[in-house]
Amino acid sequence: MLPEFEAYRKMYEEYYNKCRHDNSPAMRDPNPVIILYPGVGMFAFAKDKATARIASEFYINAINVMRGAEAISEYTSLPRQEAFDIEYWLLEEAKLQRLPKPKPLSGRIAMITGSAGGIGKAIAKKFIQEGACVVINDNNQERLDEAKAEFLKQFGKDSSIASVLDVTDSDTIKKTMDAAVLAFGGVDIVVNNAGLSISKPIEDHVQQDWDLLYDVLVKGQFLVTQCAVEIMRKQEFGGDVLNIVSKNALVSGPNNAGYGSAKAAQLHLSRLNAAELGKDKIRVNVVNPDAVIAGSNIWSNGWAEGRAKAYGIKVEELPAYYANRTLLNEIIYPEDIANACFAFVGGLLGKSTGNILNVDGGVANAFVR
Repeated sequence: MLPEFEAYRKMYEEYYNKCRHDNSPAMRDPNPVIILYPGVGMFAFAKDKATARIASEFYINAINVMRGAEAISEYTSLPRQEAFDIEYWLLEEAKLQRLPKPKPLSGRIAMITGSAGGIGKAIAKKFIQEGACVVINDNNQERLDEAKAEFLKQFGKDSSIASVLDVTDSDTIKKTMDAAVLAFGGVDIVVNNAGLSISKPIEDHVQQDWDLLYDVLVKGQFLVTQCAVEIMRKQEFGGDVLNIVSKNALVSGPNNAGYGSAKAAQLHLSRLNAAELGKDKIRVNVVNPDAVIAGSNIWSNGWAEGRAKAYGIKVEELPAYYANRTLLNEIIYPEDIANACFAFVGGLLGKSTGNILNVDGGVANAFVR
């Protein structure tokens, strides 16, 4: 810990003990909120982005007041006792005590790959609703711009940032992680969600299909996790890596050699990462969706036609077909996957790693044995 921080905390504690009254509220957080780094700039730290932003605005306004005073005379600050009496005013404390409790993901920063649509967007929205700050991203600028505008309208400017990210490109991964650190202070949760699907008989699969599937699904998951782990280790808070894999990692089906085997590789890579990162308190878990049709980009690349052909049905019959083959006879929506992700990171499963949660309506062949 930097000695400047310790000195500040000690100074604040001395200020509190000297100025407090018998009925003063307990001492609040003694850490600095505004930090000036010569040659770099100003950093604001608080319980959430909105509070940090407001603190920075107050600081800048205070500096402007000082400059104005010094321009015509001199600036004199309040006596410390008077400042303390304002800061620890009992009526203000009563108001603070009535604030709602922090949400489960308050203070946490999540980066969800492929979050401009479908499952990724649903996860990002769920995490924001539960208090997190989120980095939305996509490899398509137009789709990302639309999502950015939607999030700004729905959640305001303090809950998310947007960044172009291609999971096969290490440079864009690092730029996105750097943007998260600069905007929010770090990265605590990474969801590897970006993906695509190709359904073809083995004789129709070409090498480009195979390479694309493994580059996006397997290498992409590895590269994003690798970059996130570097940040999480520096933070020393632990963290969560969630991998959105598929029922197809566990079930063999027709016309699915490339996609299914890549999903199986994602699943085992998750196990390997969980085994390696446990010492860092970084949890790695898997959510296995199946047949999430609503809002999903994978259905726009011929996947729906390929699966319908494999099952001998029409494309428009796929939702009912997928639902009817499940034990619960349910259609799976992006929000169902988002809820499963929150279950892993919301605080109740903090001692769970290397696990698989199927969200597929109940596909018996995908039961983990």
